[in-house]
Amino acid sequence: MALPQYRRKRRITQLSVLLLIGLIPAIGLFRIDLVTASFFILDHQIWWSNFLFVFGLAIIFATLPIITYMTIGPVWCGWACPQNLFSEWANNLTYKLLGKRADVSVEGEGMKVAEAKNKFVNWLLLGFAFLVVSLVLAFIPFLYFFPAKEVWAIFNLNSNAKLSEFMQRLYYFTVFLIFIDIAVIRYFLCDYGCLYRIGQRMFKTRDALHVTYDTTRSSSCAKCNYCSTTCSTNINPTDIKIYDICTDCGECIDACNRLQAKSGLSGLLKFELGETGGKTTWREKLSEVFSRFNWLVGAFFIFGCALLAWGIMTQQPALVQITPEEQLKTQLMGRVCNTQCSEQQSSCKEGSLEGCSRAAACKCECYLQQDPTNSSSKDWQLCVQRSKASAEVLKLKHQ
Repeated sequence: MALPQYRRKRRITQLSVLLLIGLIPAIGLFRIDLVTASFFILDHQIWWSNFLFVFGLAIIFATLPIITYMTIGPVWCGWACPQNLFSEWANNLTYKLLGKRADVSVEGEGMKVAEAKNKFVNWLLLGFAFLVVSLVLAFIPFLYFFPAKEVWAIFNLNSNAKLSEFMQRLYYFTVFLIFIDIAVIRYFLCDYGCLYRIGQRMFKTRDALHVTYDTTRSSSCAKCNYCSTTCSTNINPTDIKIYDICTDCGECIDACNRLQAKSGLSGLLKFELGETGGKTTWREKLSEVFSRFNWLVGAFFIFGCALLAWGIMTQQPALVQITPEEQLKTQLMGRVCNTQCSEQQSSCKEGSLEGCSRAAACKCECYLQQDPTNSSSKDWQLCVQRSKASAEVLKLKHQ
């Protein structure tokens, strides 16, 4: 059976956003490095001390949600937010395994399980599904703070590069938090702990995208509450208030369309942008919304984008970081060359300038022998030539 119109589009959007959230740090598009106190954007290091970048980023995060409240309303919640996606998935799986009216979330009226499905196997399958999803999702936050190769190493139990014991414990704790969230918290976090939802209630307007009800055909849905029973937020879609927690998911519209289609009629619910309604075109609706748009907020958003871009452009290149392997290699080369040039170094310590020049030439020549393909090989060759020439000049002066 094909998915209803809006549900199919919403699923594609939700999964695409979830994939994007995981790919952004995995491919190096954006990462936060706590060790060096910096951001990495396409492998370009931006220090936290870069005031222009940080201030611009803060302005964008503060203004972008307000812009969405005033235009597309709560579409982020219903069509993109991972919390909403997995809460809805958890609800549907719970209904399938524990009964159509089952409820195990903290904001419900209490534990409700169909007697015929209250079996250990069903509970085990439900818990196992939640655990598998939690194990996978817990990797995503780590990708934003650690290089991908370090995070992937946790899959390889025999890898020498795997995360430290502390990081492993932090990962398991993250799994636990996600499991609890999916299993029992679900929409409770959206309703009472989400700052985006709180801001939505403060700044949302009727000009934003919202669900409307055709009151002229109210007789067609007398004693019908089909749209209400499909609503994940438990509100009445035929009388949505500005302060209601509707997420514009479109489930109620799909439900009404299905029911009315049996009688050959169109649904009584639809998405509307702006307050005019009627037969206005989308261009006219958009013009109405933008005519009432708070351009001061938009100006701040553009200003933040400009600061962000300027901060990236003016960031000084970071010094090349030496890996532990390169440091160890350099130490070993130093020990070998110190032993090989010990005679020249002894002469230098005795105060002989000629001996110091020959010691420098000896060490640079030794480095070339040990690592001829090193990026500093040209500097070492120049060091050998100049040091030998200097030693010959000093020798002639003392003759």
